[in-house]
Amino acid sequence: MIAQKIIQNKLPFIVLVTFLVGLHIFWEHYNGGVTTHHLLAREDLPGISNWWGLLSIPLLSWILISLSKWLHNKNPTTYGLSQITKGFIGGLVFGILISLLWEFRLENILQYAIWSPIILAFFIRIYLPGNLLGFILGLTYTFGGILPIAIGLVLITVSFLVWTIFRKGIPFVFQKINQKN
Repeated sequence: MIAQKIIQNKLPFIVLVTFLVGLHIFWEHYNGGVTTHHLLAREDLPGISNWWGLLSIPLLSWILISLSKWLHNKNPTTYGLSQITKGFIGGLVFGILISLLWEFRLENILQYAIWSPIILAFFIRIYLPGNLLGFILGLTYTFGGILPIAIGLVLITVSFLVWTIFRKGIPFVFQKINQKN
């Protein structure tokens, strides 16, 4: 299983991610310069260079793989290897979809698609580290090494709040109300 190999030996995966980010930056450097992404896509706001991806993406990969391993070891039935793999692939596909929508300037679809993880959070746990890693890697080619992390953290945080409040909090409140009656 893919997740088991990555969790047990994360160094080859992190080296692969570092190589791919480095290859992308090398290509950008010799084809017009390394891209700088500006906040909110506005030139008057501060920019973040893709060079930061050489540090941020491998570091984040190490952190999220370690967190996935910890969660799996803590509770393998709830956070199984197949769930890690499915979450990673789902996040990767969603990140690539968002990147393609941005690249092809389909903002009318993008504005709705970006909310889909929050809607899915009502039904499944989107906030897991494997999902976040796949999502960030899917966005890295288009948005560099920092903006995907910021976007991913916002979506993961909101998804966690939705899951916690609606899947755990509301039933808890109703249970307490029924106990008083």
